[in-house]
Amino acid sequence: HVMLTDICNHSCAFCSVQSRAGDSLAFDDVMTYLDTLSAYGLKAVILSGGGNPILYKCKKTGKNFNDVVDAISERGLEIGLITNGMPLREYIYDNSFRESWGTVRPATLDKLTWVRISMAGLDHDEREVYVPDIDPSKTALGFSYVAHDLYVEPADPHHGKVSTRLDLLSVDRDRTPDLSFESRICELTGQINHYVKTYHPRYIRLLPNCLEPPMIPLRCGQLQAMANAIDPNVVFVQQKPPKAPHACYLGYIHPVLNTCGGVFPCDSCVLNEAAGHKFANPWRICHWSEVAKLYEQPIHSLITDPSKLCPGCVFTHSNDILESVVNGGM
Repeated sequence: HVMLTDICNHSCAFCSVQSRAGDSLAFDDVMTYLDTLSAYGLKAVILSGGGNPILYKCKKTGKNFNDVVDAISERGLEIGLITNGMPLREYIYDNSFRESWGTVRPATLDKLTWVRISMAGLDHDEREVYVPDIDPSKTALGFSYVAHDLYVEPADPHHGKVSTRLDLLSVDRDRTPDLSFESRICELTGQINHYVKTYHPRYIRLLPNCLEPPMIPLRCGQLQAMANAIDPNVVFVQQKPPKAPHACYLGYIHPVLNTCGGVFPCDSCVLNEAAGHKFANPWRICHWSEVAKLYEQPIHSLITDPSKLCPGCVFTHSNDILESVVNGGM
């Protein structure tokens, strides 16, 4: 899991990244990191981030998202992309016209194994999700939508909308949302149904805001009703209630490289309240250049005391399975 950049074209209420420094990983560092992991059996890469990965540009070399995908594909690795997309432009490709995001070439789209598009555009001024011409024979298309209330925070230029009252800085924390999820359920159901009928995705994932654990049961019920009304064969609700794992092993098979250059055991460490909406040092495994040491040492829990450090973990079930494997139970 590689977070190429923290630069983003949206500021989303549910985002786990509260502020952005404008960081981007160096292209050569990313490739050296992936080559290191390939020696230990790397099969696939997810391009994602606290920003929008298709906005990536290496400050040292000028290489962009297309160059990253080309280089990973040349290494024989599968590539997944998580993005909120961008406005579309038309390209001439294979003697025909084809739409893709801004600077993303159609040939780049064809090298992606799967794409999951955040439907955050439905919450913003465009009221739209930009979907490129994806070849379903080459790339699996999916969508994701997070249910949340909107609280506008004028004092925070980096995160114009916040997730909960506790995130508000400049106004009364006891106020009601500027826009509640309940008030939008009918409209959202119709909008999501449009994307199912128009683009025939493999799936649309609906999930609650993980930064509001008390609201998860209610939100999951509301989302399931939406899924049932649209098409439960395509639309599903993902329930990932936060709970501290007994031990943390996920980082061995799914290490997360953040824009700061640090490797982390998962991307849910930012959900812990003590992390303050960022990839913080208590959860950092190592610098990317030291990742080989992770696989050269005896397997151990990557977090010393998850019960204290990781109450916000949404990968507890995965860690339970991996702990069983480590202990010889599977």
